[in-house]
Amino acid sequence: MIEIGRLCVKIAGRDAGKKGVIVEILDDKYVLIDGETRRRKVNILHIEPLNQVIKIGKNASHEVVAKALDELGIKARFTKPKPKTQKPKAKRKTPEQLRVQKEEKRKFRDIFKPKKKEEKEVTLEEKAGLAEEGKEEIKAEEKAEAKEKAEEVKQKEKKTGTKKTAKKKE
Repeated sequence: MIEIGRLCVKIAGRDAGKKGVIVEILDDKYVLIDGETRRRKVNILHIEPLNQVIKIGKNASHEVVAKALDELGIKARFTKPKPKTQKPKAKRKTPEQLRVQKEEKRKFRDIFKPKKKEEKEVTLEEKAGLAEEGKEEIKAEEKAEAKEKAEEVKQKEKKTGTKKTAKKKE
């Protein structure tokens, strides 16, 4: 049933519902079709063969297929070929241009770089609160702050002449 020149309808994909002609049998699963559809390799499960057969040679060009389909009243798909353009070659920068570019990057990096506060290096143990040295320093600072507060209270008491005592709860 699948043979060169067999008219078929594409039942899957972007060109579903459009007619085409089998131009070449690629293997037991794939064929090359052309016509209203785009000329491309198609799975035979994605086409439905019709009863009509057109006399065309193996690997016929699009023009030959278009003429044969025109006789049957089917309009073949025509696309405009894209004009060939060359990819522009990348121009290498001179060493002077590279230096200027690096200087600009440094300027911007320095401008937008956040200023870091001066900190001593902190280990992971100190961050996690596991370092005993860090705890001792914190305790010593707390004690010093407590002493300063106590001295301030004493000075206030001397000025006012009254002593504040804590009331006991019974």
